[in-house]
Amino acid sequence: MSDSPHHRIVRPYLALLMTGLVAAFAASTEGVAATNTTRTATAASYSLAVTRICAGALLFDHSHDMGTRDDALSVAADIRASTAHRLTQVVTVPVPRDLGQISLRWIASQRRLAAAFAQTWVEIFDAIDAADTPEEQAALPARLHALVDAPDALRFAAGRLELKLHVPDCTGD
Repeated sequence: MSDSPHHRIVRPYLALLMTGLVAAFAASTEGVAATNTTRTATAASYSLAVTRICAGALLFDHSHDMGTRDDALSVAADIRASTAHRLTQVVTVPVPRDLGQISLRWIASQRRLAAAFAQTWVEIFDAIDAADTPEEQAALPARLHALVDAPDALRFAAGRLELKLHVPDCTGD
């Protein structure tokens, strides 16, 4: 960011917004992992094991600086990596045969959701950084609101699968 007067005002807002988004967002990688399908697993044991892995998940695992685009890209990479790490553990959990397909869909939804959160994190930084004129600054709250809401459809779809599997979100959202 440049050191113009409005950037000195926007920079603390950016840090506050980025910090607040930790509570609102989550992480992943691309691809769909195979599940460990077995007859001996029960829905309850699967739910419990996944809950142990995902409960209390954070959007990202490491602390980050929040002042530059490179910082935003680092956070985005950590968002993806944090979810990927948890999902790598999830795919080792035995899945009851009748839950195999829904489990695959849920894992894929978590990856897409994390990717969306990571992308949105960078887009939010870019929107704040690009707001130079008074008109752009005035339009910023609406733009940020739209960006924060962008993953909602994915979040809703993932939530339906979570309810069916009785598992928590694994992205840290």
